Amino acid sequence: MDIVKEGISNIYTLGKVDKHCGKPILDIAYGVDNDFLLGAAISMQSIALHNSDILLRFHIFTDSINDDYLKRVKDFTNSRKNTLVRIYKISDGFNKIFPSARQWSYATFFRFIAFEYLSGECDKVLYLDADVICKGNLYELFEIKFDRNHFVAVVRDIPYMQGKPAIRLNIDNLAGNYFNAGVIFIMLSEWKSRKLSEKAINMLADDPMHVKYKCLDQDILNILFFSHCLFMSGNYNCFYGLDYELKNKDANEYKKTIHEDTKLIHYVGVTKPWHNWTDYPCQKFFNDAFLGSAWCDIPLSNAKGEKQLKLKYRHYRKSGCYISATFSYSRYIFEKLKRIMR
Repeated sequence: MDIVKEGISNIYTLGKVDKHCGKPILDIAYGVDNDFLLGAAISMQSIALHNSDILLRFHIFTDSINDDYLKRVKDFTNSRKNTLVRIYKISDGFNKIFPSARQWSYATFFRFIAFEYLSGECDKVLYLDADVICKGNLYELFEIKFDRNHFVAVVRDIPYMQGKPAIRLNIDNLAGNYFNAGVIFIMLSEWKSRKLSEKAINMLADDPMHVKYKCLDQDILNILFFSHCLFMSGNYNCFYGLDYELKNKDANEYKKTIHEDTKLIHYVGVTKPWHNWTDYPCQKFFNDAFLGSAWCDIPLSNAKGEKQLKLKYRHYRKSGCYISATFSYSRYIFEKLKRIMR
């Protein structure tokens, strides 16, 4: 099956870059559903704020797009020279490609389509999760020396994520080298020549109940890229979760993790900086980009589902907003009971 032909139904191109201006070009890709479109927009804005010396080509692979989003993307590209955004509408038949994704958002696998499609037009691409915000210049990425055997640059995941995946995936020496898939800089010719999209699809089909690949695409990419990785500094995938703040007593605790040299902050966890129930100092990097963006008048996102409602309640309780906390907790209990009674 042709993953590109089956996966993309429409392409929108906004903005342009001058390839002859003497600046290097950085291709950056996102794979998102409707819940993460705003995050991708502000991630793009944050990169633009800190990288005026680079030509930026953004590629958004999504199954949800509307005229308002396209208009705002156009405003974004008009506000900055040498910036292009290309949006790839994922077809409704995408679920036929990844039948094992029924219990998950299909956006989890959009990066496979991104790598496959872009391998026909880009040398390298920086793949980012939509909850990654830039706070520094990315020019040093151009200094990474890839070769046919080491064709992907990643950042090791947190220590907690090292032991269990190595046992589950049964790979010697994976412990200590298991990477987080939220930031991937890859030489695409090797993805194409090694037929890694086809291999990824087959691996998913062989584990429909997610017994082996509990982290799905991240597990699969760790297998496909094993022994082929160059490991970047944690400054390029700095993990910080807004839900960490529930245990932090000091509002500046984040400064122990997010440093002056941090380039890319990965806001991991359930609560994201575009949600409307938190306002911690650690969100300033998102907020600065958001307030200067074409999306600044968009309301932040409300809670959906049990997990978000439970965390919304806990954050409101921590901040002393007890009436709002009680309301969120009631909604959480309602959603939980509704699930149990199905």
